[in-house]
Amino acid sequence: MKKHLIKYIVLIIVSLLLPTFAFQGAQANGVKVTTQYGNAKYKITLTSREKGKGIKIIAYSPLNGKVINVTYAFGSKAANSDSIEVDEATVIAPFRVVTQNTDNIKYRPFKDIINTEADEYICNIHDMGITNGFSDGTFRPSNTLTRAEAAVMLATALNLKLENTADYSDKLNDINKHWAKKYINAVLNKNIMTGFSDKTFRPNNKITVAEVCTILSKSFSFKTKYQGVFTKLKKNQWYSSYVQNIFNLKILTPEDSIYKSFNETSNISRGNFAIMLSRALSTY
Repeated sequence: MKKHLIKYIVLIIVSLLLPTFAFQGAQANGVKVTTQYGNAKYKITLTSREKGKGIKIIAYSPLNGKVINVTYAFGSKAANSDSIEVDEATVIAPFRVVTQNTDNIKYRPFKDIINTEADEYICNIHDMGITNGFSDGTFRPSNTLTRAEAAVMLATALNLKLENTADYSDKLNDINKHWAKKYINAVLNKNIMTGFSDKTFRPNNKITVAEVCTILSKSFSFKTKYQGVFTKLKKNQWYSSYVQNIFNLKILTPEDSIYKSFNETSNISRGNFAIMLSRALSTY
């Protein structure tokens, strides 16, 4: 490792650690992570979502150039936000920020994701403000994803404008009173998702692996490509090139459990979608 990189694998040791608190409840909101670039540095800011608690970054370290681990603690006397700066030579952008709370190492923003395959990725899209899960404090990673849920998370991840966006209610007859209408209009406006020939969007229908590969390929301009593994992928289908693209980008890999019984036309789980979306955001 180059000497100038070593100094950036930093442990910020505070002389007086912030007071610890009791374990957080299942519905705790944790932190929000934002990243800004300027002057050859990436500024990573953690903002507390916990009522009455500020936040202090305790330590951070880059990992393999694509992940930055950030450890933090909550405290009643701490500021609402805390930031670190990482030299651009230390990481390969875009990268994923993985947070860990020293007050409770087992803390997760959702009570049903620990020790699951998608754990890190669900935490990542939560910390980016893309999902808040369900009101009972769960994410339900094994549940199948609906087209409306995909539209909401994509529109949020892409920061699409929800206001003053063309209304497609006159073209698609099943979205006018739907709870996700604004998000659906936003992805339709960008041609990321489309309706069906019978003038429906089918927001409550389950979305397939092929459809997710397609909309992710349409959503981002990716910087990096590899040669993927395609032994299980169907050829000469409308979705074949999009699925191949996702494997080329390593948004899906043969090591993922979804590949064991891979079927492009099967419905995708919320957990697998979180894995794919988080990786896409760390790739484009």
